[in-house]
Amino acid sequence: MANIMITKMCNLKCPYCFANEFVNKNNVNMTMDDYIKAIDFIMTEQGAGIGIIGGEPTMHPEFKEMLEILIHDNRVNQVTIFTNGINIDKFVEQLVHPKFALLINCNSPIDTGEAAYNKLVKNLDLFVNKYYMRDRITLGINMYKPDFDYDYILELLKVFGFKYLRTAISVPNTEDLKNTDAITYFKEMKPYVLSFYYKVLENNIVPFYDCNMMPSCILTNKEKDKLYYLIENTEIEDRNLLCNMTNCEPVIDILPDLNAIRCFALSDNAKVRIEEFENIFELKAYFNNMFDCFGYNVLSSSECKDCNKRKVMQCSGGCYAFKINKIIEAQNLVSQIS
Repeated sequence: MANIMITKMCNLKCPYCFANEFVNKNNVNMTMDDYIKAIDFIMTEQGAGIGIIGGEPTMHPEFKEMLEILIHDNRVNQVTIFTNGINIDKFVEQLVHPKFALLINCNSPIDTGEAAYNKLVKNLDLFVNKYYMRDRITLGINMYKPDFDYDYILELLKVFGFKYLRTAISVPNTEDLKNTDAITYFKEMKPYVLSFYYKVLENNIVPFYDCNMMPSCILTNKEKDKLYYLIENTEIEDRNLLCNMTNCEPVIDILPDLNAIRCFALSDNAKVRIEEFENIFELKAYFNNMFDCFGYNVLSSSECKDCNKRKVMQCSGGCYAFKINKIIEAQNLVSQIS
């Protein structure tokens, strides 16, 4: 799947936003012509899924028309709308179409304000209980500080009967975090993340990682055993919580101006025009060669030096943004040699 960023506008200001280089800096919306070009480019991979992102995608003035284009494009089978859920009731006629799934990032009412949070709850009730879309909706949470609030999302998951929860440990989006030892960061976050996961699993809900997965070496065998036991008790299939591979593949985000980035965490460091590539495969290969081959060969932490999983490209040591400065140094060194 590749994502199309249709707008840089958002109706929230999240403290952890992974797209903070772009969002709300100016009023930029993708044109309809460029939107169609982006769809055509993604569909060079037959059967590819499409993600629609922002900003907040529902803020685009032609969002309804953009959804209609996807509905009537026979090449497109699956579309995920990444949204905060506040405006989705305005587009219910389109979003109930079976092509669409919603990934709703849920923020604490402390961060969003009570009015925005209450609107989200009302919209969840509409889509789940009136339009029976529970199986096409996934709630998500970003764990962006050690003592993050999560009581609110536990309540949402239970009230609306969701069985899965998308989670992410927030990617580095400040210079301070980019100079942080990744393993130290994960160790600091671990007790809070595990406490949260245990609570979620005890409520018969299975969390899964979307981004910045903790390397398996962070967990003790006892902690892994407890997760395994709790997941088994849910009788719900695990997606990746127990996975020993913590590698990072290019996401591909196409910006409103048709530049493409590997992901928002690395957006400062490489933007390329999609017109320079024949298809989505070439673009993914470019980012693999440009970043991933270096990413696995520089260390997230001194503790990663002798790690066999890193050497065989099964562990990236967390988000590449932790070690982007080292990756750039390695790129420059190779450039000088060649």
